[in-house]
Amino acid sequence: MSKIQINPSLSGCKMCKHSITVILLLLIISLLSGCALGNKSEAQSSHPMISSSPIQYAIEATWNEQTHTIHASANVTFRNAHDRSLQELVFHWFADSYRKPELQPIQYQQRNEQLLLERQHNAIGDNDVFFGGVTMKKVTTGEGKRLDYTHANQALTVKLGKALAPGATTSIRIEYEVLVPYGAQRLSYTEQYAGGTYWTPQLAVYDPIRQAWNRVPNYPGYKSDFFYAADYDVQLNVPAAWTLITNGTQVGRTVEQNRQIVHTQAYSIRQFVFYASPDYQETKHALTGGGTLSLYTFKQRQSSVGEQEKWLSTVEDAISFYNVKLGKLPVKHWKMVEAPYPEMNEGLDGIILFGKLGDSQTDSDATDALVTDDTLRSIAKQWFSSSIGNNAVTDAFLEEGLSEFAVQYFRHESQGAPWKQVSPTDLPAQPVTTSSIYLDEGALELYRVKGAAVMTEWVRQTGTEALDTVWQLYFTRYEGKMASVGGYVNVIGHALGQMEKAAMQQLLSGTASDDDPGSSAIEEGQQS
Repeated sequence: MSKIQINPSLSGCKMCKHSITVILLLLIISLLSGCALGNKSEAQSSHPMISSSPIQYAIEATWNEQTHTIHASANVTFRNAHDRSLQELVFHWFADSYRKPELQPIQYQQRNEQLLLERQHNAIGDNDVFFGGVTMKKVTTGEGKRLDYTHANQALTVKLGKALAPGATTSIRIEYEVLVPYGAQRLSYTEQYAGGTYWTPQLAVYDPIRQAWNRVPNYPGYKSDFFYAADYDVQLNVPAAWTLITNGTQVGRTVEQNRQIVHTQAYSIRQFVFYASPDYQETKHALTGGGTLSLYTFKQRQSSVGEQEKWLSTVEDAISFYNVKLGKLPVKHWKMVEAPYPEMNEGLDGIILFGKLGDSQTDSDATDALVTDDTLRSIAKQWFSSSIGNNAVTDAFLEEGLSEFAVQYFRHESQGAPWKQVSPTDLPAQPVTTSSIYLDEGALELYRVKGAAVMTEWVRQTGTEALDTVWQLYFTRYEGKMASVGGYVNVIGHALGQMEKAAMQQLLSGTASDDDPGSSAIEEGQQS
């Protein structure tokens, strides 16, 4: 074995020893400086975005509480992961569904009519505050060159100028303003609250078979969500006194002149949402299996410590139950946010909006009076809607039916509640696979109530062990992707065999069919 030879002239040189000492000191100072710079960088929110998706949104936005508008610019970077060139990009602008009463969601109409009567009785403002929409300013390339665009029918179509080849990347900048409606909506404000969905442009889903973008508007009877998972880097400017809750991780905050700019990064989510109020107070709860849960409630609400602990415990049990029955989500910090009205329930990418505590009108028969079925359903949608995407117009059973049944499954297994039994005569006549474009106010009942009844009957025939096997395989196959009802049925066939698959097909549509891969080109997700 060779030995390292030391030059005796160097080892005995005092000047060299001094030089070595100086070098070592410089190295130590450099390392310490690096640590200090690293801490400073974190404090100043200098967090480079590491891409995990072909779609990235870098958004700067300001909430104007006087005009109730969001002024924003979105830099969208898109890599063409399809196998053909694209001449244009299409984005959904579902906030335009708030422009007219006939376009607004049915589920909030009664509440907003009540609020309107209250405002008229108290002689407050005009009726126009209940409407909203998007105003486009301009669209340019990343270099500032103006691009032609069309803004119509709740969609933004941007002409790229030249074809975007497969594998190529483009960046565009969209400048816009959103007028936020007053009252109860997925995007809305009240005197002490603002927030929701639909305030950012969201790339539509591209169908490579039809060679067309999904341009379906938001239907009043049922939402039309159908979004790719994407990465978001958002800087949102709101009043400094407001508590701001968002998806993802808030990596920085600066305060100046009674305003705060909160910097948030979120990876592989379908919608970026925010909720803000000066009245939110946070209660943190450590989850047994790791991670944390933050509960945000309005300060004026009075609740005992025991009531809150029971609520948090039940929510933790539900999260743990779904993690076991389907698969563990990568969510480290769950956020539960109280809404100003009981109808407002949402579950999107690690953040749950739940109806105002103590004022639920939809869960009078719930086993646990503190945690409503609406809240448990929103938790379940983290798996059946956020993690596994679907076309809400054609495959809403996968979100509503499976989530509603998941609530019943949780209550049955954890709380000893009997399975819900619904008479066939009390259920809608249409199959649960009916497209929402043919439905009005009955859409939610069809997808949720009849969908859960379908699952209950199927489990009665096959057992819960078979259900666990199917759900775990379903989650493994489609996590981070998109699924169709056909894909879900095929999972049953792969996991259990053709007999159990045929039984589900019969319950879903009343007829058995041959192997149906569903919208495989889309559900497997070119963007995954």
